[in-house]
Amino acid sequence: MKRLTLPPRPDWEARLREVGFTWYAPTPEHPVPYWSEDGFYAFSPAEIEALKASTQELTDMVLAVTGHAIEDERLGELGIPAFLHSAVRDSWERDDPTVYMRLDVAYDGQGGVKLLEVNAQTPTSLLEAAVSQWQWLEDRQGRGELPPGAGQWNTIHEGLGEQWAHLKAARGLSEVTFSSARVDEDIATVTYLRELAEAQGIRGSFLFADELGTSPQEGHLLDTWSLPIRQLMWLWPYEYAWESRDAAFLASTGTRFLEPLWKTVTGSKGLLALLHEHYPGHPHLLPATLSPGALGQNVVKKPLFSREGQNVQLPGQTSTPGVYGDLAVVEQSYTELPSFDADGTPRYPVLGVWVAGAEVCGLGIREGRGRVTDNRATFAPHVVL
Repeated sequence: MKRLTLPPRPDWEARLREVGFTWYAPTPEHPVPYWSEDGFYAFSPAEIEALKASTQELTDMVLAVTGHAIEDERLGELGIPAFLHSAVRDSWERDDPTVYMRLDVAYDGQGGVKLLEVNAQTPTSLLEAAVSQWQWLEDRQGRGELPPGAGQWNTIHEGLGEQWAHLKAARGLSEVTFSSARVDEDIATVTYLRELAEAQGIRGSFLFADELGTSPQEGHLLDTWSLPIRQLMWLWPYEYAWESRDAAFLASTGTRFLEPLWKTVTGSKGLLALLHEHYPGHPHLLPATLSPGALGQNVVKKPLFSREGQNVQLPGQTSTPGVYGDLAVVEQSYTELPSFDADGTPRYPVLGVWVAGAEVCGLGIREGRGRVTDNRATFAPHVVL
């Protein structure tokens, strides 16, 4: 794995906007460019094959331990409120389907892969991974800046399309309501997912998460016409929903969610500790525990639910800021991220491996300015040479 650079494409901003990627520029909340137009990562085919094998094994392990956590009644330890336990178990026993998730791993460039965490319910950076970095590769090849034989580990678009086709054919899925917060990235993500579903003959509609309705007389969540929603692709964190005014409807509604309620288990960082319990010493897992101090001092402390690196504490450092400081934490053994120089400052890449259904299908990379991947991290494309 190498970090390389090329001059920016003359029209790169317009090219990103063409595919709906509009949040690439710095903002007060994201003070550095979100898209890396000049820096990118290069891999050999052998590295990619090793990454595919190791992350597919991790995916299988994550899903297996999700089942163990539900069957062994470990949900409370994972931070899932008691009123949801029965609904989560029912969701698993019904085998409610999943569309996607993302595994974030540390990779040392020498074949060593370590799972950092699982983004199971609301993974973002999807459009940039599936579409924008592929566009970048084609543009670079068209300009003669990368060889015609260069590739990319990126069948995310195809994998998600196949998963929607499977849900229609095998599960009878015919119509889905898509929903997100009023955030450009979230809207673009669910719009892309909706387009993929519609390409497979599934009807789609959209409403914002704050427009979802409930009624004591109705067994489903409601749209803005007070019509029942049967299937909801909801880019809205369950941990937000179970603290809302209408939280009780999560456990009682007949609406089926994508991602399903059992993903509350997969999405808890506490699952890292259960993975270590079930697969102690596994080469792709870092030791992790829900018992404070059990692994000593050289650990990273993470809230069971958090986003964008909030309230994460590295060894010997203070916690990063955030809104999750009141949650229980999982302690995970510290591992070094690789560091690459970029204009005299370090970059720390974390590899995000995308999963469609239960199959790994592609790679996206975010490189942080620090050792915690936070809202200053930049998305960097990759190439296989």
